[in-house]
Amino acid sequence: MNLEFAGRFNRPDLVIKEFKYWVVIIRENVVTLGSCIFILKSGKQFFKDVSAEEMAEFSDVCKWFENKTKELYGAEKWNYLALMMKDEFVHFHAIPRYSAKCEKYGIIWVDKDYPSGTKLDKIDVDSNTLLEILNDMKK
Repeated sequence: MNLEFAGRFNRPDLVIKEFKYWVVIIRENVVTLGSCIFILKSGKQFFKDVSAEEMAEFSDVCKWFENKTKELYGAEKWNYLALMMKDEFVHFHAIPRYSAKCEKYGIIWVDKDYPSGTKLDKIDVDSNTLLEILNDMKK
């Protein structure tokens, strides 16, 4: 897998799951528990250029992600944001949403924006906790 085009997201150490067309990495700037980034592996710059096959698989990626974060953490809803302003390649910020507090990894996680749209405010999470989340999501 070559993600050189992805710049700061070219992080094999953060990969949770690889699909044929997409790769899922843990989001270092954690917004909510289980926040990830879905990167289109072809490196296309514009959403209009994404193929039907790539988009069909995107549905599978979302199903996997929603099932995984619901099973592990009790996520209830999900936001998918395709901002692509600073990082000019097709990718989505995938943010699980929670109406209730969740205690996991020694942290009480609160989705302070719920039920509104996320503001993408970063939660400080140490590297060991990030690694625990990554490993749990890989299972």
